[in-house]
Amino acid sequence: MEPTPLVKKYKSNINKLYIFYFIMGIHTVRGVYIPFMMDWGGLTFFQIMILQSYFMLMIFLLEIPSGAIADHIGRNIALMLSALSVAIAAFTYSIAPNLLLFFLAETFWAFSSALFSGTQEAFTFNTLKTMNEEKRLPSILGRIQTINLIALTISAPLGGIIAEYISLKFTMTCLSFIYIGGFLTSLTFKEPKIEHEKKSQRYLTILKDGFHELRKNKILRILCFDRVFIGVLTFFLFWTYQIYLEEVNIHRLWFGFILALMNVINMVFTLLIPWFLKLFKKKLLFLITVNLIIGTAFILLGFTVNPILGILFLLVIVAFGYPRYLIYINGINKQIESENRATVLSTINMFGSFLMAIAYPFIGLIVEWNPFVVFIIIGIMILIFTLFTRVKNEYL
Repeated sequence: MEPTPLVKKYKSNINKLYIFYFIMGIHTVRGVYIPFMMDWGGLTFFQIMILQSYFMLMIFLLEIPSGAIADHIGRNIALMLSALSVAIAAFTYSIAPNLLLFFLAETFWAFSSALFSGTQEAFTFNTLKTMNEEKRLPSILGRIQTINLIALTISAPLGGIIAEYISLKFTMTCLSFIYIGGFLTSLTFKEPKIEHEKKSQRYLTILKDGFHELRKNKILRILCFDRVFIGVLTFFLFWTYQIYLEEVNIHRLWFGFILALMNVINMVFTLLIPWFLKLFKKKLLFLITVNLIIGTAFILLGFTVNPILGILFLLVIVAFGYPRYLIYINGINKQIESENRATVLSTINMFGSFLMAIAYPFIGLIVEWNPFVVFIIIGIMILIFTLFTRVKNEYL
């Protein structure tokens, strides 16, 4: 049976989304972000962490207006503004090395992230719903995530090459032109028309309902806190690994290649962790083993000045630390009523973001004092928290 013109129109959204996500996944500056901010931008690491705290706060504050745009003006408009806003952010960042300009750029970047959050999934679902193909959503989202990671992995080494042979500034400038491509792609999206659509909840409602669910469920609280706390500690590697690479005299040309390798390891172990879980009858034993590996690797990294050995420890932390959240998925979902699942999971993510925003300046101060010490402190904190964990095997 030949698809109707309406189905054809909306089907093209999916292919355009693949292109859009690939473009928006390109991040030429990420592999050399710390040298860009410190060498070209003239900032201290503490100032970089203050910027990131500000970024987290702005995402939180901009959730309401961005949600209104997505719900009442259109998801296609929200995605269009998201792409345009991040292009403006990249351009603003590359105008001049000025802290006030950087704060303005982070505001645009936060607005883009707030617009993007949840909107892309809703737009994809509504597109599939108009075609009566909602069941394809998990596979489409999985494919989109893979495309996004491929773009990030490919662009990471490119950033190091641009920084070495053109300039650090151009790693950000070219990003603004690339994201304009994403903006132009978004102009071709067709907004699906869904009658009687339930509007998405925004963060005030999410916080109220999410905290109510956490307050009444002790097991859920234990699992969420355990997942978030060590997850946040592990994520600090993202901001500190380039500092480490500079300290052990690795040339910034290789930063992007190392980031690409970290992304590949992350993807591989995201597939392996569920397989490991099946091998361990006692999931708590697996969780403790993973925590011990991460904590020990952090401590050893703090004592390692050999570049090859240091990169090995970085990869170990990424392999077991980044996909660690997968260990908790079944346990957390068993504790949540189906109608509240998205709300509670959003609350968990918000709590993690808030915790990072508070901790960023302290991490910045420690790194400025001694970058090796911060890894030792993080490792010790992970081991201590593991020793006193309240998670039980039946919770997982």
